[in-house]
Amino acid sequence: SEAIGRRFGAIRHRLQALIDQRAEQIAAQKRELIGQVQALQNDSEQPLATRITRTKQLQQQWRSLGRAPKGEEQALWKTFRSACDQLFAQRDAHKHEQANRLQHTLDQLQAIIDEMDGWQPTQADESERLDTYLASISQLEPLPRNRRSEGMQRRLSGIVRAKRERLSRLEIVGQVQQWHALLPLVNAHLHADQQALNGEGAQAVEATSEISIELTEAFNEAHQQRNHARLSTPLPLSSEQQSALEEQLARLRVHLSLLALGSVKQRDEPLRLAIQVERLNSGIHTERSKADELDEVLVALLALGPMPHNLWLQEVNELDNLLSRLARPPQP
Repeated sequence: SEAIGRRFGAIRHRLQALIDQRAEQIAAQKRELIGQVQALQNDSEQPLATRITRTKQLQQQWRSLGRAPKGEEQALWKTFRSACDQLFAQRDAHKHEQANRLQHTLDQLQAIIDEMDGWQPTQADESERLDTYLASISQLEPLPRNRRSEGMQRRLSGIVRAKRERLSRLEIVGQVQQWHALLPLVNAHLHADQQALNGEGAQAVEATSEISIELTEAFNEAHQQRNHARLSTPLPLSSEQQSALEEQLARLRVHLSLLALGSVKQRDEPLRLAIQVERLNSGIHTERSKADELDEVLVALLALGPMPHNLWLQEVNELDNLLSRLARPPQP
């Protein structure tokens, strides 16, 4: 029995030695893990998110190792946990800083949106201010994706759409006002046309004698075209020429009606369809605004001639009514 006891004691001693040896190996491995975590704390080359992921992996390795010698385990654990906590504190501080930064960004966006909402442009040339607002907003991007941000962006889209519509309306009002300023020139052309049609001689109209404003390039070309038509068209007008003028004038009136009302009279449906086809074909190559179309109509009105006075009288009242509708300033 003594021999058995001695053998058992020897086995127990060797087993304890193996346990102690393994515990020392675990302690060494844990010290290595501590070193890795501490190195991650000051590793500026890796993103913080990558270092946090690596720290969590090291924690899993720690848990899988077992225990170090009894006198070391608690001290090693405290050191390891402290190093991990410092990294997690960096993460939390970064999240807090990021949240504050995003909050500040949204506050800035809110201020711009509120200012835009209160802004009511009164002139078409104020479109630059809208561009300035949008440029300021673009500097805040990328915006955070959350409910507040999404709600603000929906509101912003509505405001931008409303301001662009208002600026477009103001541009049209300005175009009609410009046309009214050109009426002395228009009337001078009508008078010169009728004189020529009456056989009293074709004369060119001098724009500077009729108006004090400078013609735009498009209106100046139309003015020259009107003079050229008067001076070069064989007179008297044939029935075909008069019909062509009547159709062109009616087409311009219908186009103006589409711009002012969005609809036309039943008798003008064929002309409306022709204009819609023309719009579609033009839109394939370039996008035209309502203001662009109005400018084309007014330029064509100035260029159209020689215009018989009675033909002009048939359309002028409706033309004036449609232009008056377009000249109404948008409501705030």
